[in-house]
Formats: sequence, C-alpha cells, structure tokens
Amino acid sequence: MIDFKKPLSFALAAAMLAGCGTSTSAGTPAAGTDTGSAPAAENAGTTDAAAAPAASANSSEVVVAFDADLNTMDHHIATDGNSFIMQSMCYSGLTSLDAAGSPLPELAKSWDVSEDGLVYTFHLADATWSNGTPVTAKDFVYGWQRLDAPETASEYAFILDTIHCVNAAEVNAGEKPVEELGVKAIDDKTLEVTLTLPCDFLLGLMSFPSFFPLNQEFYEAQGDQFALSPDNMIYCGPYNMTGWEQGNSYTFTKRADYFNLDPEAAETVVFRFQQDTQSALLEYQSGNIDVVKLQGEQVDQYAGEPGFTNRLTGYLWYIPVNMTVDKLQNLNLRKAIHYAIDRETIAKDVLMDGSIAAEGEIPVALATGPDGKDYRESAGKITEYDPAKAKEFYDAAVKELGGDVTLELMFEDSEASKAVAEYIQAKLKENCPGMEVTLNSKPKKERLELMKSQKYELGLTRWGPDYADPQTYMDLFLSTNVSNNQGRYNSAKYDELVLKATQGEDAADSAKRWADFVEAEKVLVAEDFAVIPVYQNGGAMMINPNVSNINFHSAAVDDYRHIYKK
Repeated sequence: MIDFKKPLSFALAAAMLAGCGTSTSAGTPAAGTDTGSAPAAENAGTTDAAAAPAASANSSEVVVAFDADLNTMDHHIATDGNSFIMQSMCYSGLTSLDAAGSPLPELAKSWDVSEDGLVYTFHLADATWSNGTPVTAKDFVYGWQRLDAPETASEYAFILDTIHCVNAAEVNAGEKPVEELGVKAIDDKTLEVTLTLPCDFLLGLMSFPSFFPLNQEFYEAQGDQFALSPDNMIYCGPYNMTGWEQGNSYTFTKRADYFNLDPEAAETVVFRFQQDTQSALLEYQSGNIDVVKLQGEQVDQYAGEPGFTNRLTGYLWYIPVNMTVDKLQNLNLRKAIHYAIDRETIAKDVLMDGSIAAEGEIPVALATGPDGKDYRESAGKITEYDPAKAKEFYDAAVKELGGDVTLELMFEDSEASKAVAEYIQAKLKENCPGMEVTLNSKPKKERLELMKSQKYELGLTRWGPDYADPQTYMDLFLSTNVSNNQGRYNSAKYDELVLKATQGEDAADSAKRWADFVEAEKVLVAEDFAVIPVYQNGGAMMINPNVSNINFHSAAVDDYRHIYKK
C-alpha cells in the first residue's frame, strides 16, 4: 500500500469547503453591463470615486483583489474558493469548463463512456509538467489515491464517493488499500475510471482541483515541504506560481510551453489579499487593481459606472446550529431563531451587494431538475420571517429550559460578516425578548477550525457548490459526514432520504431522486430547524473595462486562466 505522508501544509488548510453545485455559469459581462439590478442605498454619496481606473503601466499584468487570504496550494487539502481559484491557475484537470459551465477537453483530449455509464476511458493530451516530464495516467491515479488515502485526511475525499468511484468509501475508511480505488492507468495516455452507479455530472467535476493529477516523484521528493512555496510545487496548468507573499499577494506567470496555451491571456496574474474594500477601491481608481469586490453603499455608488458588474453567486450563507449544545437541542429555540431573522433586509439593506434572501439550503440557479425547472422553483420557499412566531416559540423554549437563553454567534472578521452578524444579533434580541446574544469574531481559518470541532453555539458560515446538483449541499448534513456536518445534525429520516437519492433505490431515477432531495431539505430546514439559511451571495464588483475573459461559475471554481487586458 502506498504511504502518503500527511504534509505540514495541512495545518494551513481552512475547514470550510468550497463545494460544487450547478452548471450555471456566466462569463464576464461587457463593460458597463449590469447582470442584475443594483439595490438602492440611502445616502450613497457621489460617484466621483467611481471614475475609470488610471491607465495601467503594464497591460500584460492583471491584478485581482480578494478579501480572503490564500490558505493552501495543496489541491488535496484545500477547501476554500480562493485557494481553488489559484490552484486552477497552475494545475489542470481532465476537463475545463466553458463560460456556460459545460465540460471541455483539457488534459484529456477525448473520452469514451460505456453504454451502462459505469466506465469512463480518458485519452490524455500531450501535456507536460513544468519540469518537462510528461503528464501521464499514472499521475491521475496517484493523485486520486492520495486524495482518498486516510492518512491524507482530506476533507474533500468524499467527492470520490460522490461520483460513485469504485471502493472510494472503503479506501477512505481504511478498509481497503488505495490500489483498489476504481481508477487505473491502462497505459501512459489512457486513464480508466470505474463507477458503481452512473454520475451525470462527472465530466464537469473533472475540472475541479481535487481531481487534478500529482507527480509522484516530485511530491515524494518534497516531503513535508510540498506546496509550501513555489519552489516546492510542480505545475501542469497554463501558469506557474512565481510569487508567494503570505497575507499580501500571489503571482502567476504564463507558461510558454503549455500545450493548450491561450495566446491572448495575460502574461502575469496577481491575486492581492486586500481585506478592506475601501482601500481596494482606491487602488482600483489608481490603476493598481483591475478587479475588486463591492460592498454595501459602494454598490449603489458605482452602479452606473463603466466596469460595474453584478452577478448572483452560488455561495449560500447559513447557520448550522450546534446540536451538541444542550439548550440548542430544544426544537422551540431553534424555531425561534429561524423565524426571528429578516433575510430580505439583510440582503437588500445590510449587504446591498446583489445578494438575495435564502429561500432554503439549496441556492437559486444551482441546478435544473428533470421537470425542466430550477430546483428552488420546484422545492419552493421554506424559510420565513415571522416575529410573532419567533416570540411564541421563544416563550415556549424559555418554559422548557427554565429561563431566558444566552447565545453566542461566531462569525469571521470580514466587513460583510460583521454587518450581518450584528443585524442578526439585533433581530434575535428584538423578536425574542429576554434572549441575550453575544458576538464572537474570529479570522476565517480559526472560525472554521472551531466550528469543525464544535467549539461554538451558532456560527455564520457558507458553502459554495462544487458541481451542478443539490447533492453538493445535501451530503453536508449526513450524520456520517464528520468533516462538514459542523453542527453534528443526526436525523435517520434525513439520512435515509439523501442516501436513497444518492446511492440507493432512487439513484438511477432522476425524478424520484429530485423528490427525495426536496423532502430531505424540508426535514433539515423546516422540520428540524437544524440549519438556518440566511442569504445567497451577490457578486457586485468593479472590473477594469479593459479586462475581459473571466468565467464566473455559480457551481464551480471561477476561472481566471483566460483573463485578458487590452
């Protein structure tokens, strides 16, 4: 059995998943195009600061501002969106995604699928690693085996079982050796993947970082230093990582020898960690940043300016209630919290960035069902703001618990999360008289670690879809999902519905599978109130009008590999 040492880079990984959900995606709108209605803001001020950015001194370099830092460049350890975006710059998968989210050939130039949908045979292109050695089928086998190996402790190992790869669950549980995973190198250029059940979204998922290959010789030579610096990495994508200033900026330089090179793509792409959006906007105006997010009143302020873009992302923010806390095992208390939160006001007046109120745990525009409708349309709205109900259920909880309740809400130290947490605190106190709510701000990485170990009561967190299917959310709350089920929700009814849809009697019947998901979501959100959906992220931003070719995906990793500046 192959021995995969757990690298020190594991300590850098965040506990939050980026998730995949729908195949809905959108390319960068033309300059000045608004892909969604910008919400109004009171006292927005003038738009003087929204002037077009100064001319860049280097049109071959594009600078993108992120409000969260890079956690890790190890694609088998990463769990957050920003890390996945940067990994996708310098690694490639079997497929890539076009602007609409459909799979295209990448490291696999073609593929065959057996008639029963259980065997995928990928034929590899003539690609090389950055050290000049060929990318082979064995690199994919080794990478997938490392992802699934128990000693790697990857929080994304589950995704191999999600696509029904043979023996994925057994390998990850240590019951079978990694060599029995359903992935095999027929020869250097032929990769065979065997499934236990058909998976309609498999080809799209082959573009996701967890499925990227790994060069065994290089990885083993690095030992515990793998992926801790550009010198400890080997690349099979269109860019090399050439700069790593932790907490500051990350630089990627185009590879001249990449087999599928985009000649128009920028020579250099820099991702800059800039948590303060006002400072980032000043840098944008000065021409030092080309892409920057907007928040709050900034959205209304910039809405009419060239380069303004507003899109709805697939990220769903929610509160997983910690069911290991005695008082939160009280159903009436959880109901009171659910009904006390005004989601519409959070989206429109607190965030003002194009976000929308969450109607359930599955976001809007995630996936289209067998009925041709968006999942959310089929499932309907299962969240509700009702102050009277909140008070009624809180009063009942007080009687059952023997007194008023004090709760702590944990959130990450971003501007948006702070604003939302403060508003939730105010509404809980207002609509549940007698309840005391304290706030606990933590850096993102620390918050995720604390929530993963159940050292919290209420926690504001998010999940972004990994693929275009409700399963990317449904799997999170299975009682067996110790990595992602932060609140330790345990429902036999929920488990039965989800497992029946994903690997049981309904797995091959699209209509029944969809119905199981709809019912399971109701159990989770509207019967057990174990998860409290809050809002779906908007994506208001300013993009230099001279910049194009960013592919934004609501259910996959945003793609900056083709970004171009005139």
